[in-house]
Amino acid sequence: MKSRFWLLYVLPICLILVFVAIMASGALLKKPFGADDRLLESVQTLQKQVEGKQWTEAKSQIDYAMKAWDKIVNRIQFSVERETIYDILGTLARMKGGIAAEDDKAIMEEIYYFYVLWDNLGD
Repeated sequence: MKSRFWLLYVLPICLILVFVAIMASGALLKKPFGADDRLLESVQTLQKQVEGKQWTEAKSQIDYAMKAWDKIVNRIQFSVERETIYDILGTLARMKGGIAAEDDKAIMEEIYYFYVLWDNLGD
């Protein structure tokens, strides 16, 4: 009788709570956990480098940002809409293309769009 109670009531409730916790954890999981996933700081640094037209440094910074995004995506993939993930990836890719072309105006547009996406990520 007790095993049936656990199977019918406790286990489903616990699973639902776990799933809700995973789905609501996007805002927490986007924060950096180490030195290799500081995406927001990286984009802020990139902004300063683009404003100063430091293209060599900006190239290495966008490469770091892309690697950091790969790490963050693995954590947030179940708690954030897929479209948002693709939007951020597209924004980073356009930043990388803008850096290759040394087009500071296009990069700045993408950086500010990234900030909006990042602020709404996991909310």
